[in-house]
Amino acid sequence: MLVNEKPSVEFLSGIKQAGFALPEFVELENRASLTSRKLGRLRPWGWGPDSVELLEPIFANLTGEQRTASESFNPEIARLYSKAWSAALLKTVLAGSSQFTSAATETWLCTENDVGVAVNSLAEALEVIAHIRHRGHNKIVVKESLGLAGSNAMRLFEPEILEAHRRWITNAVANGGQLVVEPWLERVLDFSVQLEMADEGLKLHGYTGLIKDARGQFQANVALPGYQKKIPANLIALFTEPPDIAQRLHALFADIFALLEAELRRVNFSGPLGIDAFAYRDAAGKIRLKPIVEINPRYTMGRVTVELMKHVVPGSRGIFELLGLKQIRAAGFGTFTEFARAMVEKFPVQLKGEPSPRISEGAFCLNDSARAQVCLAVFQVTHAVGDFASLADLMASSSSQRA
Repeated sequence: MLVNEKPSVEFLSGIKQAGFALPEFVELENRASLTSRKLGRLRPWGWGPDSVELLEPIFANLTGEQRTASESFNPEIARLYSKAWSAALLKTVLAGSSQFTSAATETWLCTENDVGVAVNSLAEALEVIAHIRHRGHNKIVVKESLGLAGSNAMRLFEPEILEAHRRWITNAVANGGQLVVEPWLERVLDFSVQLEMADEGLKLHGYTGLIKDARGQFQANVALPGYQKKIPANLIALFTEPPDIAQRLHALFADIFALLEAELRRVNFSGPLGIDAFAYRDAAGKIRLKPIVEINPRYTMGRVTVELMKHVVPGSRGIFELLGLKQIRAAGFGTFTEFARAMVEKFPVQLKGEPSPRISEGAFCLNDSARAQVCLAVFQVTHAVGDFASLADLMASSSSQRA
């Protein structure tokens, strides 16, 4: 694992006690040492110009794969990162074809009017906004096509377009930038699908619940029992009809996977990717599904959750969460380290099973609390059922009791 600075012994000890094998850490300033070694494969968080530049000197040393800079990242693969590309793929599914005729007639799915429209100028954006509002949908969101994790987006809830909105759009499309304009939908439940593209095809790695804040930015992932193959039960429970909704959902995503696999083969993409999706309530109060919000051709927080669940006792529930300093302080703790130590004390990790014990319950940190600056990544294993409860909220009661 390439890192700026090796983690502390105290942090690594906690990870090892939770049952994880420790990788070999190499600091970035010493990465030249890797050019004299044989390595298996490379797995950056995502392939892009920066990761290609960083890792290209090692390509010749790989024994488990053959890789070149142009194959790792090129204009065709770059398109996969675009929200406009994801929107176009969803439109293909909804429009129906010889393969997707069922999707075109399902009343529990979103309509083509709910799919984002790509624009390249202020004039185009204003035209699309006017069309959406003419249909009676006043709330709109404008996203940068290459925005990340819910950032680089602007919500238009005011009845009129303000000058500040015009400036934001103008700046965003400067120098060839692209935007996606779409109706703001009242989300009821978010989830993600984790996949991996390999030579043998596209493989499903699991479904995870996705918790976001009011602005649509990531907060947590939840993995329920059966996450490897089953669509989350709380998603299925939202639909009162048709009676075979579970089978229809699985058939829909099987169709999406087939379409996506063909697209990935066309550009010779291999590696991890995740699909974000959500259920929402339309103007008539009916629950509908938007099966593709965006596709991320890289490792995602959902994939991190799925990999963590491989170390968990079957039947348990796993919650991966990012906690900012504001949340830590609201829970009554002054620092990340203070919170982490109290969390481990209240929710100690317990292992069960032989010969390879797995986590049955407890919580631990995934980054070093002593060096954390932006957020603390935590993972909790529990048998509790019900709505998502942040560890910060659970620890707040502990903090008040100690006080």
